[in-house]
Amino acid sequence: MDVWYFSRLELAGRYLKVFDAGITSNLAIIAPRRKGKTVFVLNDIAVLAKKKGYIPVYASLWQNINSPQDALISALKETIEAVDKKTPFSRLINAKIKKASLSNDLIGKVELEFADNPQRAVGKELVLLDELLSILEKKAKNKTILLLIDEVQHLATSDEFSGLIHALRTMLDKRLGKVKAIFTGSSRHYMNLLFNESQSPFYDFVEIAPFSDLGEDFIRFLSENLMKRHGLKVTEKSLMSAFNAIDQSPYWMMKIIAHMITFERSISDSLNYVSQLIEAAEGLDLVVKKLKPIDKLVFLVLAGGDSPFSKEALSKVDKETLVRGIPSNVQRSLKRLIELNLVTQLEKGEYKIEKPGLKRYLIEFKSKQ
Repeated sequence: MDVWYFSRLELAGRYLKVFDAGITSNLAIIAPRRKGKTVFVLNDIAVLAKKKGYIPVYASLWQNINSPQDALISALKETIEAVDKKTPFSRLINAKIKKASLSNDLIGKVELEFADNPQRAVGKELVLLDELLSILEKKAKNKTILLLIDEVQHLATSDEFSGLIHALRTMLDKRLGKVKAIFTGSSRHYMNLLFNESQSPFYDFVEIAPFSDLGEDFIRFLSENLMKRHGLKVTEKSLMSAFNAIDQSPYWMMKIIAHMITFERSISDSLNYVSQLIEAAEGLDLVVKKLKPIDKLVFLVLAGGDSPFSKEALSKVDKETLVRGIPSNVQRSLKRLIELNLVTQLEKGEYKIEKPGLKRYLIEFKSKQ
């Protein structure tokens, strides 16, 4: 395992204990992109599950963004082949980790999150999925199969994927207890559509599990590793400040660490460098061009943990934009932010920002005006 990987085996154990308790056979983990979900699933959940007697099957539905069924078919075939050839599990997982790292390394280009030519799963593909799962089930004998389906929110982004959603639900229903699933997703909006809307096949089908941000333990781990491996004394306070500036993203934090070590730069210089990478990778300049002045203001208010409907926020709208500071204008702004996948409404009156780096970018953008 990478010496810089901060393991969260205790958290992985808590998730698997939910299965042991018989509470549910299906879990969903929701957190924004670049929060470390994929590496956690592969390094911690999959490894611990294997030790507990599961056969983990990992598939990212972004492998082929237009045809997510391909990822599931491919993952099942790979696992069946590994079982037949008695391939060491670590080799299979390491290949998945390497592939995930390569697909995640999108420095300088904007990642596609929506299919531009969504393909409906045809009957023979759905039959093949079911057949492959049955084959693996027989080969597993007394072991439980654990499907680890990443970026599952993608299924809610197009009506063309509805057949695959129904097929997945049926496949899991008829194998209840013998096949379990952990779904991970990076958009609360689309995860809500998938799991919390009464018309969805996955409605009332999963337990939603929290995936908390990394905190002081992670920062201490980085500080100790910098000193132990490179003789660099960097305070936990300065590391935490940089971590907060990039919205507690472990992915981008490791970019900062790598830049500090490779180029012998200060944490401040490395933060500035990585902020530019975030701007490019997340397409923040394109995002900002789509926003009205009130949208930028509302986003910053939410990012600061305040209500956009407060007197102070409405007063700011009045003073700093060309629209009136009234609730209906704020509501329309929130609707636009949600449609752009920049904000998610968790429940009435509670919103969560989704786009890493956008808060910092907007503050800097505002200061230059």
